[in-house]
Amino acid sequence: EMLGMPYVGHDPLNATTLDNKHAFKREAVCAGLPTAAFSTWDMTRGPFQPELNSRFQLAFGGYSGPFIVKPVSGRASLHVHVVSGLQDLPAIVADVNRQTGNLVLIEKYLPGREFCIAVAGRITAQDGVFTRNSEPFAFGALERVLAKDEMIFTSMDSRPITASRFKNVDPRETELWTNIHKLAREVFLEFNLGSLIRIDLRADENDKLHILEANPKPDLKYPTAGVTSLVSAGLSQTGLGYDDLLLSLLGDRLDFLLRNYRDTINHITDLLDDGTMDELDNERHSRTVDDNINLAVRALEETAHRMRIGNRA
Repeated sequence: EMLGMPYVGHDPLNATTLDNKHAFKREAVCAGLPTAAFSTWDMTRGPFQPELNSRFQLAFGGYSGPFIVKPVSGRASLHVHVVSGLQDLPAIVADVNRQTGNLVLIEKYLPGREFCIAVAGRITAQDGVFTRNSEPFAFGALERVLAKDEMIFTSMDSRPITASRFKNVDPRETELWTNIHKLAREVFLEFNLGSLIRIDLRADENDKLHILEANPKPDLKYPTAGVTSLVSAGLSQTGLGYDDLLLSLLGDRLDFLLRNYRDTINHITDLLDDGTMDELDNERHSRTVDDNINLAVRALEETAHRMRIGNRA
C-alpha cells in the first residue's frame, strides 16, 4: 500500500477494522446496521466485575444471560464460549484474555438461526465474460447447521466445513432471503470495501437478523468431495464456478485500477492495444459514466484474452 503497488484485497484501515470485532461492531452501530448488544473488557484494568461495570450495564441493562465471550480478533471461532449467566463471566473473560493477551468481547447470545453470506464488488466473470452489476455482488445465502450439542458454530479446526454443516437458504423464504442479501450489500457499501468478505448473521428471539462479524479474509478453499469453504459453497446459487470466483476478484480489482489508478498498472495496460488505450485516455472524461464503465469492462476482457494467449504460448 505504502509503495503504491497494486494488489487484490482491502485497504489497511478496512482490513484492520474488520479484523477487530469490537471496532467493526462500533462502526456498524454508527451506520445503523443491526448487531447484537456488546461490551468489551481490558484485563489490564483489573478483574471484570459486570455488576460494577457501567458500560456493561448500559449495553445489557437487565439482561442476565446467556452471553458469548470471545477474542476481539481471532480465527476459526477459537476461544469462543457460551456463558450461561453473570456469575460465570469474570472467570471466562479472564481465561480468554489469558489465551489471547488482548481485549475480550462480551455479546448477547442470540437464540435464532445462524446464516452466512459472501459479498464482493460489482464485477463478475462467468465463463471468461465480465459483467458489471448494478450493486455489490452477493453470493448465495447459507444457513449453518448446528449439531444437537452446539449452541454456536464450532471451530472448523474441530469440525471441518462439510456439506452436512450448511444448507442453502430457500429463496421461497422471501423476506429472509432478501434481508440477508440486503444486509450484505449494505455492509460492503457502508464500509467502502474493496474486495470479498463473508458476513456471519444470527437471528434473535423475534427472528430479527443481527450481524455477528465480517470476515475480511474468508477461507476460499477449493471444494472437494469431503471438505469445502462457506464462500465456495455459496457459488452454486449464483451460476459461477470456482475459477469464475477467482477471475471475478481479479477483474473487479483491475476494473477499479483501470478507472482510478491506471499509472500503477502499466505492466497490465501494456497488454492492451493502442486503440483501446486511446479510448481509455482520450474519452475518459468526455464520455458518460456508463460508457466509461462499459469501456473498462471491455478492456478487462481484452486483457484476459491476451493473458490466455500468452499462457498458451
